[in-house]
Amino acid sequence: MLDADAARLPSGPAHAGATSGRRRRSLRQSAEALVLVHPSVRRLTDDRVPDDLADDLMIAAEDFTAIKVALGRREVYLVCVCNAAWRGHGRHAFLELKALAATMGHTIVLVPESFIRREPRLTNAMMIAGAEGAEIGLTDRMKLLAHLIDNGGSAPLLDLAVMVRGEEPISAIMALVVEGGLYVDLDKPILPATEVHLVQPL
Repeated sequence: MLDADAARLPSGPAHAGATSGRRRRSLRQSAEALVLVHPSVRRLTDDRVPDDLADDLMIAAEDFTAIKVALGRREVYLVCVCNAAWRGHGRHAFLELKALAATMGHTIVLVPESFIRREPRLTNAMMIAGAEGAEIGLTDRMKLLAHLIDNGGSAPLLDLAVMVRGEEPISAIMALVVEGGLYVDLDKPILPATEVHLVQPL
């Protein structure tokens, strides 16, 4: 029989640091999934602008993760803040980070972890992001486009799925969501009757 102390999880700074690191990676993966499936947000190559400013303000690296995106023609840094850091006085440091970035011509949008992890949006985003790269032929793409146009730009997911050849028609449609040609309402559970919409050009 295992000794109780041996079976107990490790404690102390090393364990706390590992837990914080896992939580930060999880937060980043969740934020990246939401960015990937959002029709009006385009991922850009990250740089160290928010990280370097955070260092100057002595904000711990494990308290946030930053993603650079384009919103239309604007370049924006989404600074996703862990719940523990967003509560209480920690929030003021991030507000200072945002203000400091603005003086240098950079735009930071602060996004609390609680907003990122809101359900069912996050589960939907992770599911759709998992379909990235699923194959769909040109003929099927054209059939879907024609059907959506004929129906005012929207159609139930199941109606579209039966038009797609292959073993994973739902994944094929979700891959088009990732590409930015289609979108679904992430704030409702994705079901066979879920409406799929054409993305209207800006």
